[in-house]
Amino acid sequence: MRGPMAKRFGYARVSTDDQSLAVQTDSLKAAGCDVILAEKASGKSREGRPKLALLMEVIAEGDEIVVCKLDRLARNTLDMLEMAESIGKKGAGFKSLAEPWADTTSPERKLIFTIFAGFAEWERERIRQRQSEGIARAKANGVYRGRKPTVPRDRVRELKAAGMGPAAIARELSISEASVYRVLKEAA
Repeated sequence: MRGPMAKRFGYARVSTDDQSLAVQTDSLKAAGCDVILAEKASGKSREGRPKLALLMEVIAEGDEIVVCKLDRLARNTLDMLEMAESIGKKGAGFKSLAEPWADTTSPERKLIFTIFAGFAEWERERIRQRQSEGIARAKANGVYRGRKPTVPRDRVRELKAAGMGPAAIARELSISEASVYRVLKEAA
């Protein structure tokens, strides 16, 4: 139960710079969030997510954390359960707008959350498995060739043959030195 001083925090996250946070932040505002923290960072771990770290630091008794979808907060069941436990230890709860079962504000809801979080991870794994099988099938049929190369291999070799060093080639082509070394190793 939220007390009079409790806050409802919204947390929004996208993985890449070209994705927009607008849909999430609009939904969180509509859900009555007092404060919204948003960031562009990978969700694979909690590392490199300063807004999430700040949120976990400032939440207090009676506060709620609201997310649009569970995967904005964590990517796997173990991480999600650890987050839920950390939030619970502070006397706070969290809810997901897209998954109404994801609510840790009562013991019954925590139980339902734990069960469904396991199902959600299982489904993500099944999707990954089907995707891998589809890619393997496409490769076997000669349809899938992967991502187009972003490093101009021929140009790297030309510049090396002209006497340029790896660091100079990297600067010239605006690529990393590691990419230059990889291309030169392929040619050796």
